[in-house]
Amino acid sequence: SSGINAEYGGFTHVVRLLKKHKKPIIGHNILMDLLFMYEKFHKPLPESFEDFKHLFHEQFPVIFDTRHITSNIKVELKSDVKYKDLIRGTTLLSLFGECNKNSIKGLLYQPKIEDNLGEAYGMREHNAGYDSCLVGQVFIRLAHFYCLWKNSSPNVKPFHFQDYIREFSNFKNCLNLIRSALSHISLTEPDPENKRPQWLIVASKCNSKINMDHVKHVLSAFGDVNTRKIDDYSCLVALPSIGMAAGLLVEMEDHEKYNVQRYEGENGSVTKILIVSVVGISVVFLSALLLRRTL
Repeated sequence: SSGINAEYGGFTHVVRLLKKHKKPIIGHNILMDLLFMYEKFHKPLPESFEDFKHLFHEQFPVIFDTRHITSNIKVELKSDVKYKDLIRGTTLLSLFGECNKNSIKGLLYQPKIEDNLGEAYGMREHNAGYDSCLVGQVFIRLAHFYCLWKNSSPNVKPFHFQDYIREFSNFKNCLNLIRSALSHISLTEPDPENKRPQWLIVASKCNSKINMDHVKHVLSAFGDVNTRKIDDYSCLVALPSIGMAAGLLVEMEDHEKYNVQRYEGENGSVTKILIVSVVGISVVFLSALLLRRTL
């Protein structure tokens, strides 16, 4: 039977080997990939959020999300005049470009990476093989920079891969969340506090039906906002910062068409916050895990 499993097990065999040899899994915005991989090549998704965290960590004990790593490094570099603008983007392709500039690629003892991506995958973004190679390079380049930055000694020596893993230990098993009230979830620690502003609710005046396109146009003046229609007369609005929310409330106080106020509904749970204008399979798939039997 072992021979049959090896022949017909497909990618499940790879997943089992990853667990057996405790290899670190590295990805960019990797949560959806892990959910898909777990359900399709291991077993059905767990019923509760806490079970999900426990069982995922058991299956994949070491995970790094380069999106989460990048966000945190950018915050740390803000106080460093020399490097505060080193990393600007957060998308995988933009990070790959920035990591291959001389400011990072030309650093002392930078590992040599054989680059035949274009030849192998035709330089196609979102091709699984191509993206995997990009993620690997971004991880190594960022880790090398971070090790040098943290260990700025004149006697610095070449780093080993385990040095990179050790310096990135604070980012281990933290998975970035897209457009969520939480910046990330941790598979091994309590999740971070919600530092996003409270949702706002926009209601049309004079009992006229709300025009979502017009609402988005009006609110776009305040920055990047996300909306979700509640009914014919109102919608929810999510904003990235507390300051932006406060400014919007002040500026919209006497608007001729809309009333804007803080939303007092239930929005404190990680199982109920992933609602903000994300469409397609990611919502369906993640909701199936986070909302199943919790409402």
